[in-house]
Amino acid sequence: MSRAHLEAFVAVLFLGTVPVTIRAIHADPWVIGLVRLLVATVLAGFFLRGSRGFRALKRRELGAVALIGVVFALHWAAYFVSIKMSTASVAAIGTATFGIHVAVLGRIMLRQVPTLIQWLSLAVGFCGTLLVMGEFSFRDEIARGFLLAVFSAFIYAFLPILHQRNVGIPVNVRTLGQYAFALPLFLFLLPLMNWDFRSADWLGLTYLAVFGTFVAHTLWIRGTSVLPTHVSGMIYYLYVPIAMTLSHLLLGEPLVPSRIAGACLIVAASCVGVFSQARLRA
Repeated sequence: MSRAHLEAFVAVLFLGTVPVTIRAIHADPWVIGLVRLLVATVLAGFFLRGSRGFRALKRRELGAVALIGVVFALHWAAYFVSIKMSTASVAAIGTATFGIHVAVLGRIMLRQVPTLIQWLSLAVGFCGTLLVMGEFSFRDEIARGFLLAVFSAFIYAFLPILHQRNVGIPVNVRTLGQYAFALPLFLFLLPLMNWDFRSADWLGLTYLAVFGTFVAHTLWIRGTSVLPTHVSGMIYYLYVPIAMTLSHLLLGEPLVPSRIAGACLIVAASCVGVFSQARLRA
């Protein structure tokens, strides 16, 4: 397993804790986004100190970094609302469609062609998400939250492609840009924010900002800047069983047999896809 694979796996481990934490705390989506981005921007800026940062970028490069930030902000806004609207598990299942979106977009925009085994792995992983989803009506709020999570995953699928297209820009600069240029959207929503929540919720916000944002997304950017998009998509499928298990243990969400079977399919698909890519490299 390469360093990029390891970074992507560790990132997904942390990202899998995010929907549970967001669902557990009482802060609204806009407060969560603002706090996470403020802390992540400060930390990323600290590690970039001493370098020229954005000043060294050409106008086209600066525009590319700004676009990464805007796409990231739109993804977050949709995803946070979907978690609050539905449940942590349902939102995680919706974002797991990222694997399909990013494989298709990578094929179109980067000409990265998955092998037959990798296409089958993506299909099996998607079938796993359907099993986990089970039965629900598209008329209720949970269903609408699921659809919003799918939309969030579609937007998120553009990020690995944008990072790979701009791999010539130092990864630390792209990381800072992803946070810093996403920040204005949440600052614009400041009048909608409700800061009346429990003091204990600050612990959850701190965890989300440091580990769920700065550590997780920085590692994810590093890994997905190198890995083919269909491989990163398969690794991301692991997000579902992680979030689903934590939702059951910490939030009491039901864990039915069909969801367990679906999670097993997702893990199996992810493993087969990644190992097939390793054999191709060998």
